[in-house]
Amino acid sequence: MASADYLDQIDSALRNDIRRLGNQLGDALIRQHGPDLLERVEQVRAVARGLRRDEESGAALSELLDDVDVVEAIHLVRAFTVYFHLANTAEQVHRVEDLKAEGLAGSLRFADTVAKLQELGIDPAEIVAATRGADLRPVFTAHPTEASRRSILDKLTEIAVLIERRSEIGRGPADQNRIDRRIDELIDAIWQTDELRRERPDPVDEARSILYFLTEIAADGVPELFDDVDAVLRNIGGSLDGPQVPVRFGSWVGGDRDGNPNVTPETTLEVLNIQRGRALRLLVTEVEDLSSELSVSTAVTAITPELQAQIEADRDDFPDVVSRFSKLSAGEPYRQRCSVIHQRLLEAAAQPPGPRAYGSPADLEADLAVMARSLEVNEGSLMASGRLARVRRILAMIGFHLATLDIRENATVHHEALGELFAELGTDYGFLSRPDRTALLAAELESRRPLAPPAGSSAHGSLALFAALRLALDRHGDSVIESYIVSMTQGVDDVLAPAVLAREVGLVDIPGGIARIGFVPLFETIDDLRRIGPMLRELLAVSGYRRLVQHRGDKQEVMVGYSDSNKDGGITTSQWEIHKALREIAEVSAETGIQVVVFHGRGGTVGRGGGPTNAAILSQPAGVVAGAMKITEQGEVIADKYGLPRLAQRNLDLALSAVLEATVAHQSPRHGHGGIDAWNEVMELMSARAYEAYRGLLDTPGFVEYFQTSTPVEELAAMNIGSRPGRRSASGVGIDDLRAIPWVFGWTQSRQIIPGWFGVGTALAAVGEAGYEELLPTMYEGWQFFRTFVSNVEMTLVKTDLAIAGHYVSRLVAPELHHFFNTIVEEHDLTVAHIGKLTGGDLLGDLPVLKRTLAVRDAYLDPISVLQVELLARSRAASGSQDDFRRIQRALLLTINGVAAGLRNTG
Repeated sequence: MASADYLDQIDSALRNDIRRLGNQLGDALIRQHGPDLLERVEQVRAVARGLRRDEESGAALSELLDDVDVVEAIHLVRAFTVYFHLANTAEQVHRVEDLKAEGLAGSLRFADTVAKLQELGIDPAEIVAATRGADLRPVFTAHPTEASRRSILDKLTEIAVLIERRSEIGRGPADQNRIDRRIDELIDAIWQTDELRRERPDPVDEARSILYFLTEIAADGVPELFDDVDAVLRNIGGSLDGPQVPVRFGSWVGGDRDGNPNVTPETTLEVLNIQRGRALRLLVTEVEDLSSELSVSTAVTAITPELQAQIEADRDDFPDVVSRFSKLSAGEPYRQRCSVIHQRLLEAAAQPPGPRAYGSPADLEADLAVMARSLEVNEGSLMASGRLARVRRILAMIGFHLATLDIRENATVHHEALGELFAELGTDYGFLSRPDRTALLAAELESRRPLAPPAGSSAHGSLALFAALRLALDRHGDSVIESYIVSMTQGVDDVLAPAVLAREVGLVDIPGGIARIGFVPLFETIDDLRRIGPMLRELLAVSGYRRLVQHRGDKQEVMVGYSDSNKDGGITTSQWEIHKALREIAEVSAETGIQVVVFHGRGGTVGRGGGPTNAAILSQPAGVVAGAMKITEQGEVIADKYGLPRLAQRNLDLALSAVLEATVAHQSPRHGHGGIDAWNEVMELMSARAYEAYRGLLDTPGFVEYFQTSTPVEELAAMNIGSRPGRRSASGVGIDDLRAIPWVFGWTQSRQIIPGWFGVGTALAAVGEAGYEELLPTMYEGWQFFRTFVSNVEMTLVKTDLAIAGHYVSRLVAPELHHFFNTIVEEHDLTVAHIGKLTGGDLLGDLPVLKRTLAVRDAYLDPISVLQVELLARSRAASGSQDDFRRIQRALLLTINGVAAGLRNTG
């Protein structure tokens, strides 16, 4: 079947599902509030559909909604929001089929990638080794961009499963009617659930939400991916068997302290205990399933002496377990062993652990390996590489900790703590220059003298944190925490400072060969990115730090921040400076012989580094992806990419395929130096001109007021989305202190979305003015970085709607500030024209299904936006009683939720 035909079928099936769900929502509205509400919704939708065709319809919609009663506004907003939830769920289900269709067109799924690499002449043994050595690490964060509550998401997940079941071949009318009745019930439950959080979640609440996704995909989705990868490797003479798996997970939830006073050392320890409980519970279930399947009997086949010796030892070590299962599992040695393994896992999960508990995942793996060897030599190799291999791979992926927890703290906090400690020794640390501070810390790092007095010191809580980390590693093993991230790193001293504090509690002992955690500089601003090469070279030249890296296997992790660099310099300069920084990192790695693993701090939206992961990996400079890829997954992206097991499997399949291709086929530049030099020159010009345009907008007096009044950014704090404050400091005002998430969230809500495109039009126009325009088509066709950049900008332009944005401006912004919007409109028109000229067509012309889907959404999204503007005006006018104000605030927050659902992203 041709891919185009298959996509047409998917599109038709998707539209049928959305239409049916929309009708079921209409029925729910009648059940809940009678036919008048549905009639009103249909009236508003009909007027909104005309908004795109003429100005009169826009005026009619505004007039229709301007004086709407607050209670009715709430009902309308909720109706359109629930519609988006249902439509998004249907699209998630069908996106798996979209990925299948891409496979028909030659996608980059793992099997296709292996075939492609073989066609390039790459040895199968190299492909197998690269896959087995790969380390794809999605890191789930609690960044507050998921506007939907867990209570809503759980119901939508069940609806997704029901949509899948309904479409299965063989489902008769009775089955479909039963499924529809259950969906009706869930829609009613969603309608009667409050979408707004009454209280801001604390970090432990956030951890439980994130761990839900991690547990689900670890049990269903990722194991199937590993099985598929193993099958492909076996076809070329290899396998996935080995001490590690190519995908593991990380988390920041409970460890990200940067600007979040709610994350305490006690929080970190509590979250680690929760993670351990979830991991062990999952392993217990897997061993139960394994025992059920391994009914192998000694009456039929033999076992190895090694396994027999374990079973005999169990009689002495686990008499209670043996007596309990001896009759049930008589003659079934693998089940007998599983019963002991099961008991040891239960004791490991107990608080405190039992006397016979597993001490580490390695102990469990050793027991499973004995069973595997026995099966393999006794005609049971398929079972060894089947269900048993599944358990071993899950263990390799999650250990006893589920996900590796990263710790993050701001650089200034460490210096404040050291200032207190050095003051007691008579050193005025705070007044030292950066070079002097570096020299002092370098000497201290290799010393064994303690800085803290014997009785200990709080030192701003930093030593308490490191003491807690030491306790966690002693209790759970060194794999539970590997990376300590230093945000706002600007110099070598910023990395040495936490290393010295870690030395105080024994996590680091350079003379003793101990370095139990690694230290990760995070480069976030444009200036910081430009200094990345010199700073890394200076850092790795510090003898004590170089030895620390040696103790950690000659591996150094470096994090680059997409969000703050974009907020600082705009999309073009941010993307280009990050690309150049990655080149510098590859050069440093080659010079020093140290493997530098890049941790990409990407957000969900293009303005925060988002976009298709597969394309982002393949657009990395040569040599950067050397088997390892660590990347943040944030907010609504987690539910969107990992909410359904099959979708998680497909997304990870695409990402792993890209890691493999980049590792074995992109260690040297794809193009000659002559072409690359010319392209670099073009990008330097684009970056400079885009930066001028972007900073010219932001630095113009009055811009802060324009941003605050033309967007709901000041109202976002009331959403109670996450535990972290929206500003870096409690006293912060203006844009500089504002975090990147509310920055992007605000622009997205008002449909201006300037973080994703502003300055690109000016940049492309400058290329033509400089006489380089003929290079742009070859850059677009031949340079993965540039093509991905253009594609992401194009996607943001489609979601930008300056007609709606103009409504925000005319209603909410003082007339003397309207010139900012005029500048935005001019740059938008310029950008659309140049992007269209470069791609050779209308925006998203090559993705007609997506383009039509986004257009259809506007008819449902526009009423929410118009209502948001009206409610913002009423809220800011602050007239009426306190009860009226609270109702307006509730309605307003519901519109923020609705726009987020309609656009499928927030910040």
